[in-house]
Amino acid sequence: MRTTGDSIILLLLVLESEGVDYGTTAALFSHIRAGVLFINSNEDKSGQGLLALGDSFTSGGGLQSYPHVAANLLNWQVGNFAVGGSKTTDIWLQLLRASSVLHMATHVVLTIGGNDLEGLQSLAGIAHLNMTLFEERCANFKPKLVSTYKQIKSSLRADAKFYALPYVDFVSVGNKIPYEAESHRVMQAMNNLVRNAAIEANVNYVDTIVSAFLDHEMYSTDSYIDDFSHPTNPLHPNLKGYAKIGEVLAAYLRAN
Repeated sequence: MRTTGDSIILLLLVLESEGVDYGTTAALFSHIRAGVLFINSNEDKSGQGLLALGDSFTSGGGLQSYPHVAANLLNWQVGNFAVGGSKTTDIWLQLLRASSVLHMATHVVLTIGGNDLEGLQSLAGIAHLNMTLFEERCANFKPKLVSTYKQIKSSLRADAKFYALPYVDFVSVGNKIPYEAESHRVMQAMNNLVRNAAIEANVNYVDTIVSAFLDHEMYSTDSYIDDFSHPTNPLHPNLKGYAKIGEVLAAYLRAN
């Protein structure tokens, strides 16, 4: 089994190949020396640890993020190292911060790729989006996403289970917004990418996330998503939404 020290060395090599400067690396190592530990609010008797990486869809909600909700339901330990705005090239920095607890992670969840593809910006500017070119960009990004998945897997303990999560389709239904069908196509293109990359990298794909907001989409009576006009959280789940994703994930992890 790979030790924490082995993982750190591997991550340093990756960071060097990515051209990360020394100052950034030194700052990140200060987190490791401080000992970043799983948040253990549960009396965990299962020995299971959930590690989360990725972008704002995983970091959002803070202690009420979907990884925390899922871990609480499962009575597992949890550590969420996701950072809003992250792209695939930022995942190694998250792994480096998590190095001291990688050996404790029995399950790892991730959302990534949306910022690389400017998915939310594409939704905001849907009227001017060339849908064919966007779908091609998603398809062409698959090798990078596959490589990211494989490199993450190589940093984990041999028996850890790794899950790629799609982006929940929060777009309204019933013609509540202009270009509604095209907006669904944007979400579908990104999620097809995540699914296809997960298959190629032999990573679990949590397909039940896509439809988690059924009947609670944008502009529904009880929406689980903050809409375009929200001042601080546009086009992201609200706390009800993160709770629902956590419930769906917990059910999937129990069954798989």
